[in-house]
Parts: sequence; C-alpha cells; structure tokens
Amino acid sequence: MSKVVSAHDKSPSLKGFFIFAAAVLVYLPGLPGVFIYDDYFNFLQNPAIYDARLSFADAWTATLSGSSGPLGRPLAMLSFYLNYQLSSLSPLSYKIANITIHALNSLLVFSIVCRLFSILMNRGVLLSNKYELERLALWVTLLWAVHPINLTAVLYVVQRMTSMSATFTLLGIYFYLNLRETPTIDVWRMMRRLISIVFLGIIAALCKENGLLLFLFLFVIECSLYQWHVKALYERWCLKVFYIFVLLLPLCFVGLMFLNGDLIAGYSDRAFDLTQRVLTEFRVLWFYILQILIPQANLFGLHHDDFIISTSIFEPISTFWSIVAFVLLAISGVKCVDKLPWFGFGLLFFFAGHMMESTVLPLNLVHEHRNYLPSIGMVIIFVLSLKVLLNRIKVVRTNLVFAFVTILFSLITINRAYDWSDLVLLGERLAQRHPNSVTANYEMGYAYFKIYEQKRDPAFAYIAKTALQRAASLSDRDMQPAIALAHVVAMLGEDEDPVLMDKIALDFKHGNVNVSEVISLRQYVNCQITTLCRSNEMMMRRLFNNLLENNSVQGRLRSDVLYIYSTYLVTVPDGAAQALMIMQDIALRNPDTLEYQVKLISIFLANRKVNEANLLMERLTKRYGMEWNVIEK
Repeated sequence: MSKVVSAHDKSPSLKGFFIFAAAVLVYLPGLPGVFIYDDYFNFLQNPAIYDARLSFADAWTATLSGSSGPLGRPLAMLSFYLNYQLSSLSPLSYKIANITIHALNSLLVFSIVCRLFSILMNRGVLLSNKYELERLALWVTLLWAVHPINLTAVLYVVQRMTSMSATFTLLGIYFYLNLRETPTIDVWRMMRRLISIVFLGIIAALCKENGLLLFLFLFVIECSLYQWHVKALYERWCLKVFYIFVLLLPLCFVGLMFLNGDLIAGYSDRAFDLTQRVLTEFRVLWFYILQILIPQANLFGLHHDDFIISTSIFEPISTFWSIVAFVLLAISGVKCVDKLPWFGFGLLFFFAGHMMESTVLPLNLVHEHRNYLPSIGMVIIFVLSLKVLLNRIKVVRTNLVFAFVTILFSLITINRAYDWSDLVLLGERLAQRHPNSVTANYEMGYAYFKIYEQKRDPAFAYIAKTALQRAASLSDRDMQPAIALAHVVAMLGEDEDPVLMDKIALDFKHGNVNVSEVISLRQYVNCQITTLCRSNEMMMRRLFNNLLENNSVQGRLRSDVLYIYSTYLVTVPDGAAQALMIMQDIALRNPDTLEYQVKLISIFLANRKVNEANLLMERLTKRYGMEWNVIEK
C-alpha cells in the first residue's frame, strides 16, 4: 500500500483551537433559544425520557423509545436521555451539547481534509508543499464549520441525530484513510481494521440511518483519489470484498423498506408521489449547491414545504434543465477523476451524501441539515477552484479572500443564530422568508400563542389566529394548524367554526394521522380541562370516535389518543365511568408507561374508587422509589 505524506501529523494545535472556537462562536447567539417542532414528540413529550430515572432499565427503555426512522435512532435517543438526567429539560444544555458535537466534528473534518489533500499532493495535483496543504485544509474546515447551511443541524436540538451520525461517519473515514496510508500490513490485520470501520458505519446508522452512507463516501474516496492503487494483490482483494459487502447494506435497507411496503405507504400522506419526489429532487439538489456556494440569507429556513413540486419533466420547465445540468455535472465528476481529482471527488462526495434522503424515500422534499456532510465536497471544490482562479489573476492574496469569505459566512450564520434565540423572532423570520409554508406560518402562530398564554394579551392571540388561519388555508393534509386554530378560537371565547371542525373531523376519519396532530389535540383538550377553553361536547366525541376508527391510528399512537380521550371524558357529565374503562385497558397494555399509570390513579379517584387508587399508588411508589407527591407532580 502506497505511503502518502501526512501534513496533519505536524499540524499546530493552534489551528485546532481556531477551528473549535469558530465552530462554537458563530452559534453562541442561538443558545437562549427554546425547543421547537420535532423536539416535542422525540423527547419533550416522550415519557421514556421525562419520566426516566438514572438506571440501566430506564436508559434501555429510553434508548428504544425513538419513533424517527425505521431503526428508531437509539443512540441519539440515549443521548437525549443522558442530557435529561444531567439537566432535565433545560434547552441551554441540549444546545451546548449540540454545538460541542459540531465543534468536534469540525476537528475531524480538518484532520480528514489534510489527509485527502496529502493524497492530491503526492499525486502532484495542485498542491506543492505541506504549508499550502494545511493552509487550504484550514480554510475548507473553517468555511464548513461556520457555513449557514449547517445551522439547523446544530441549533435544532433534535438534529443531534444528524451531527452524531456524522461524528461516527467521519471517524470511519478517518480510520479508512489511516488504513490506506499504512505502508505495509498483513491481511488479517487489514480485515480487522475494515471490520471495525463496518461497526462504525452501523453505529452511525443507529444515530441516523444515513450513517450507512459512510461506505459510499469511502467508495468515492477510493475511486477518485486512491484509484485502487495498492502494492499487494491481497490488499486489492480485501478492498473488493469489503466494498461488495458494505455497499449492499444501504441497498438492503431500501429493499427491506420496499418489501415491507413502507416505501410506497410512506407517500400516502404526502402531497407528492414517488415520481414527483424524484423529479423535484433534481431541482432541490441545485438549490443546495447554490446555497452552499453562494448562500442567500433570505432563502434559508427551517421549513421548505413551500418548494414547488415537479409534477412532470416539463412542469415546471426548470425540472428539465435541472435534470440535464445534473447529468452533465455527474458525467463531469466521473470524467474529472483523472485530470481534476479534487473536482471529481467533491462532486461525487456531495452526490453520495444525498443518495438516501434525496432520492426515493418518502421524506420531506427539502431540509438544509441533509447537507451537513455532503457540503464538505462542495466546500472543497469552492476553495480549490478559488485558489486556482486567484493564482491566475494574481491580484489579491488568497488568504485575504478566504478570510473575507469566512467572515461573510460567519456573519450570515450569526444572524441566523440570533433568530433562533427567541421563539417569536424565529417564528416571524420563518414566516417572512417562506410566506407560503404551512409549517412556517404554524410556527409563527404557535410562538404568538405561547406568548398569549403567558401574558393574556388578546393582541398576541389575534396575531396567532391570523398566522394559523393562513397555515390552515395552505394545507388540506396537515391538521395541526387547524387544531391549533380551534384552540386559539376557544381560548378567545369565540364560537367554533363548523367548517373548520368538520375539516378536522373528516381528516381524523380518513387521513393519515401523525404524531404532531395528536400532540396538538392533547394541548386543546388540556385547555378544556383547565376551563380556559369551551368546546362542543358532541364535536369532541366525534373527533375522538373518528380517530379511533382510523386504521392509521395504531400502536403507541392509539394508546395516546385513548389517554387523551379519557382525560377529556373526566371533565364531561357522566363521562368518568367510560374514562375509567378506557384508562384501565391502556394501563394494562402499557404497564411500563408511568404517565398512563398516574392518569389511572386520578381517574380512580374521579370515580371514588379510593382503595384501587391507593393500591396502585403503593405499587408505583415501590417500583419507582419515590414519594407519591413527587410522582403526582
């Protein structure tokens, strides 16, 4: 195996300090922010997290409590559990943890880029000495660390799934490069190292499924940079066996989803089908590329559900041109592997990083955090292309230009981070930048609604109402804005809108109900319990009956709906007995869910079954080792 010059080995620790500091400082304005959106049902409203004690059994339950992705992302869920044990539900600690992970990832990126550039230098491509290598690797890393497109992967707490997966993916790349730089190694030692890289890929996938793309990243590195250059025949065979095995893993993952029906079924609640998604993603990828190379602050956002869907190759016409340009770019990437390996590598690395989330899977069309690792490839192209250009024109020093670009990217990120420091400010910014986004308008309405709950100023409620009305009018599929709107109307003491309630009821009966809608319904019911809201009992019963008739409401989601229904029934005349029947059933089916057991006690008391309540209290006190008043709280 060929030996390459490693510039990183003598890299001053000062560079690492600058990288770590830059990766932290640009996100500090966002630290005062709160939890938002998917944070809620992943851990804020996940009893396996907030009801958990510091014990192996509870840690195991929390680890397996994830509902995001087919694997449940257990290692990410474990990190949320540990975070909760450390600081309860303080958003600050979660965000500090996320920023720290990003800073450590930045150090890994620097080390990896140094090694990648070492390969180029040893091939006599573009780079002439170790100093230039480290300098350019530093600029690549700094630009990536402060890039505004990475913000949601850092400040959006739930996207720790993305950054943690990236950590193990980067470690896998790091160890692979170390393996390929080793001058001599016996076959068994080589296989052991390759197997350890496989385990890193699996660990990355247990944080988030796209961790399986580690092996595709390695394949790109091998094909574009190393080009299968080895000394011994056994080394080539070891690599071939490795890639035959590991490249089957992502394919098997998608294949299992198809065989189980998850791939097709996942589109039932989307505004697009599989063909439309694939066509749209060609335009989405160009959107990503432009935002990486020339970031436009007004186009960034948490939600991009206002992105126009491609209904055919020519509708909109930009779809056709995007496909043509994409094919030409992909061909260029392959063709440039020999003459411009850095360009070919960057393109192929970017495309490889999007092979899972930007292809056939029934996911949302656009999310910026999907570029967390793929953007490394485009940043490398940007830096080296700019270096070539500046060397030719010889007008300004390259370091000054790179410093200017880094500062510019940093300012955009700092400004975005500041938006994330306040729920209302974030809601306003999201809605301003994406006025046709259902979710952005919902977030604005929700932000003002939370302010209204605190200050009881009707002005905030009417702003919330306006934003939620717009969100509800933009979607016939997602009922979360409609439920939140009904909630606001009820709190203002206004009469229910029968058209709105019928819309919710019909969706509950025939639509594909999601967790977010059930969470919003729960908040609406809690408002009625506190007598802050008034509602029509007949309509509420209709909503719950429709939910329970819906075939999409199964498993834990169905138990949650029944829990909410029983909570509501206690508040209506002659409803306590029915509530008891429901709650006894779901408490029996979910004996490890503390929230259900506690609710059963309150319903026992509502039905004047004091003995049953006391017996259950004794069992819970014995099991959880705490006084009842603590449990009840």
